[in-house]
This record gives sequence, C-alpha cells and structure tokens, in this order.
Amino acid sequence: SQFGLNPEDTALIDDVIARPNENLKYSTLRTLELPDATVCFEDIPPLGEEVGTLLMLHGLGQTMFSFRPYFLKPFREAGYRIIRLDFKGVGESDWAPDWGKPDKFNLKDLARHSMLVMEYLSIKKYGVVGISMGGMVAQHMAIEYPDKVTSLTSIMSSPFFFSPDLPDIPRRFVLGIGFILLIYGRDLKSLKGKMKYKLAVAKILHGNKNYSYGYRQSMETAWYEVMRRKGFNSKVRDQHSYAIKKAGSREEGLRTLKIPALVIHGKEDPLVLIAHGKKTAECIPNCETLFIDDLGHHVPEAFNEEITGAILNMVKRTTAIVSTKR
Repeated sequence: SQFGLNPEDTALIDDVIARPNENLKYSTLRTLELPDATVCFEDIPPLGEEVGTLLMLHGLGQTMFSFRPYFLKPFREAGYRIIRLDFKGVGESDWAPDWGKPDKFNLKDLARHSMLVMEYLSIKKYGVVGISMGGMVAQHMAIEYPDKVTSLTSIMSSPFFFSPDLPDIPRRFVLGIGFILLIYGRDLKSLKGKMKYKLAVAKILHGNKNYSYGYRQSMETAWYEVMRRKGFNSKVRDQHSYAIKKAGSREEGLRTLKIPALVIHGKEDPLVLIAHGKKTAECIPNCETLFIDDLGHHVPEAFNEEITGAILNMVKRTTAIVSTKR
C-alpha cells in the first residue's frame, strides 16, 4: 500500500536497533516541578558568544527530540541559546494517566508551563519557535506574555485548527492513519512494533516525494524514547487534540501582536493544509511568510537552510535584543 512500509524501511529499523544513536542530548535534561505538571527541559548553549535565547516547542505527540541537530545548529552558530522541552503527556514530562478533572489541560496550560520554565531559568526575553501544535502554543505565549516574547515563528500551524472556516484533516490522511493503526497498531508492545508504527506515520507526513526526509533520525529518536526514556504515551494523541480544541481560537489575539512574526508552511502539507498557515499570517500585523513548494508536514534537511535562514533573518530584526545572561 502507499501508506505502508517497504523492505528498505524494515531493514532501516533493524539497523537502528543494531546500531542505535545514544547521543541525542546536548546537556543534562532537567525537570521543573509545577503545581499541575512536571516539565522536562534542556538548556542548550550557543556555539560562541550569546546574543539571545530561543524557546523551541514541538508538535502533537512529539517530544523535544523532534528538533534535530541540523535544525538547531544554525541557531547555535548564530549565538542563540536554545531551550527545548517536553509538553505534558510526552517524553519525561508528566503524562496524564487520570485523564479527566483535574488532569485535563489545554494549550494555554502548555503555554504557561513553557513560560514558567523560562522564568525558572531567569530568561526575561526570548523568541519562540513552534512547530504544528507547538506553533499554536507559541501563538498563545506571544498573545499572553507580550512582555516576554520578542518574536514568534509559527511553523505548519493554525490560528484554530477546528475553525469552521478552515479545512479539516484531509480524507486521504484520515484513511492513511486508519490503515497504519490497522496494520501497525496491533504490535505496540514491542520495540520493533513501536518503531514500525512511528515510521509509517512519519512517511504519510511527507509532501511531494522529490526530497528525502532522513528517516534514520526519526527511527533513532523512536529507539531512544523507548529504550532510554518513558516511551510513547498511547493516549496523548487524543489528549493533545482535546487541548487544541479546548483552547479555542487565537485569531483575535493574534491581531494584537506587535512583535516580529514569521509563518512557515509547506504547500503540500497533508495534515494541516496551507490555508491554516495563510490564515495565521493574515491575522498577525506585518507578518512575514515562507510558503514552500513540495514541503509536507515536517522540517527535512532538504529545506533546512531555507527555513532556519528565514527564522534567523526575522529574529535578528528583533529590536529588543536584551542580554539574557544570568
């Protein structure tokens, strides 16, 4: 099937299991205990003199390790300290096993947790870069903490995914996920079963097939999450979807922004259609955009220079370059 794995994919998984990559961290992961969550984060130093700080926020069901080394490197080389974290429900942050009151959370809670991590690190001003659901959390942060957030980068995201004015998840994608659950969702107890499922999902997020995504890194991350961290939370897709819905629309809030902002979106995004990115940009005053031909719902190395270059250009124009040194 067009949605399934081929023999090369299975060979890749076997190879990663035989030769895993243990080096996904840059520094010791730390945790912050908050009243309603324990949040795991990593504080990554710049390569050279520090010019500012960027907070990186991952997508639905992902973790901080979805920000790959090739993506982080240009920011570190430009002097940016990077903070990345695991949202509640994934990685080594709290999962919400007793889903329901008082454990139900929405994007505003995730925005508050992220802000409190920065406060804990005594970082007073910072830019926020969010991918997919992380872009939605980044938007909330920019709206709710205007004295702290100096720039907003919203990548393949939406001002409100459930807006009646915006397209829903395409039928092809829904069918693809259904197929993957049917074929690969049965064996989610074994390491190999989990990796097969993760790879099948990663493949349907691909846009036009004219570029390679580098699935080895996806599989190295999947191995690491299962073998060195808490693994994958089977309930998190529904929990994060609820969090997105419950937080409501940000359209009005985005219209109040006075900071530099950039919206990046793939024209071939199979999950969050480009209309969502265009709507986000339309809502933000003086927003810059980068809409990329062929790109799907991910940040592959093939487009990394274009994407990170656009973010750095925008971030450098942030007038309030405030030193964040402790």
